[in-house]
Amino acid sequence: MSEYIVSCWNCLGDFDAISAVWCSDDPKNPTKLCPFCLRCFCQASEKYKQEFWRTAPPRLHQEIQTLAKSKDRLGDILIRMGKLTTTQLLEVLAEQKKTNERLGDILVKRKLVKPEDVQAALKTQGVSTLADTHGVEYAASPVWENSDPTNIIHYIFGLAARKGASDVHIEPKEDAIAVRYRIDGFFFRVDPIPKDFQGAIFHKFCDMFSLDSSKPNRTQSSRLTTRLNDVEYDLVLQTLPTAHGTSVAIKLINRATFVKDFATLGLELDDRVRLMEELRAQFGLVLITAPVFSGAGTTAYSVMSHLVQGERDLASLENPILWRMEGARQLDVESDSRGLRMEETLRSVVAIKPEVIMLSAVPDAATALLMSQLASSILVVGVMAAQTAAQAVSAFAALGVPAQLLSGTLAAVTCQRLVRQICRICRQPAEPPAPQTLAHHGISAEEAATLQFFRGKGCPSCNKVGYRGRRALFEVLTGAAEVRSAVLNGLSPAEIESLAVGVGMMTMRQRALDLVREGVTTFDEFSKLRLAV
Repeated sequence: MSEYIVSCWNCLGDFDAISAVWCSDDPKNPTKLCPFCLRCFCQASEKYKQEFWRTAPPRLHQEIQTLAKSKDRLGDILIRMGKLTTTQLLEVLAEQKKTNERLGDILVKRKLVKPEDVQAALKTQGVSTLADTHGVEYAASPVWENSDPTNIIHYIFGLAARKGASDVHIEPKEDAIAVRYRIDGFFFRVDPIPKDFQGAIFHKFCDMFSLDSSKPNRTQSSRLTTRLNDVEYDLVLQTLPTAHGTSVAIKLINRATFVKDFATLGLELDDRVRLMEELRAQFGLVLITAPVFSGAGTTAYSVMSHLVQGERDLASLENPILWRMEGARQLDVESDSRGLRMEETLRSVVAIKPEVIMLSAVPDAATALLMSQLASSILVVGVMAAQTAAQAVSAFAALGVPAQLLSGTLAAVTCQRLVRQICRICRQPAEPPAPQTLAHHGISAEEAATLQFFRGKGCPSCNKVGYRGRRALFEVLTGAAEVRSAVLNGLSPAEIESLAVGVGMMTMRQRALDLVREGVTTFDEFSKLRLAV
């Protein structure tokens, strides 16, 4: 096949994907660049990408596999440095396969890069280092060999606290130990730790978190409370055996900021009023929902805090307990071969007759049915995964809860997403997206005229990514008569949402557009949410 004609997801123009240039956003997983609007389809919908690759000719599949299988990180690094293109790398990899020469030698021989570019790339070792403005020892390029396991771990945690990391991943590789930080949804690396430290570091973690060092091939979890840079943190650790050793993931919970009031959480005034009204009720079903990793757990603890401060007798069923809250009876729900024993634990808790019961998950149909039955006489709050509030209602009903029972007990459903905020220090105006792109996202020319478009240039304050901090977007669907009737009649999520909007609900989509309009976030962040019109 000499041509593969596709339509650009952005400008809708037709072009030949075989002759088009590969983009260089992700060297291991590139996409094609539209010759008309010069946009790749990294930000296109998953449906578009699946359709592109489903009908793509073998040549494109072979090229993408060549890039993915390349074990030499030099090419990836040079692409990220802007010294090489993905198309050039493909040509050199094909030559390397025939000659077995070193990749750097071929690049220099072809005059694609300079020798000093290769040396600079090798020196970075493929890491996106954090800009440590405090000038802490080992900050720019940690000299691990001059340290010891205790100081290495203290440095890793100290840098995480300074940079506001939510998670730290320590991952053994074939020849080193990778260290990754998750900050505002982005992953960053520091230089890898030499492999020689692997055993000593694992045993040091075992000592710190009271793990069983004799069982490195078993998953273990633990937690401790400590001070990092004069701030108190809970560190929640999880180990995972891998082919190259035990991987360690640590979640950092800032004890001073973890539990938030509803305003700090991000709920707008009208949503706060609607939610608090339902939480004051003596009975009813409240669902706290979000896609995975979008903050539903944090919201659940904020709701728990609100109820405890209101002196409600509350029992919370959790797995695991991430935060100990004074005034609440928290139970760590066990698991067995059948899964999470939530229903069994819930039946046991009913005997103590609390005013409110909270569940950190709705794992099965039996639990959902029992929650709905209990919500006829007490307040029941549950956490589950969903894309929108209306979809959460339908998903809960799909677990087998009778429509009449759910309609009679539904009090409120919250759903949320997290969006990155533009760095205030390096924020600057941005070019508006093409009219076709705006139309693709359901934005008319009239609405587009009300929007402002900004971006972050990238600076040390935001680790050169242009974003700093995240905030939650909410929608709160309440059990108004129109919504209850829709549930009773088995209407679709789209119909339920339409009725909820009619009685006052502001959707997450509209909230997100408001943040674009205010210059708080970018249009790219809005488009990543994939919120339907």
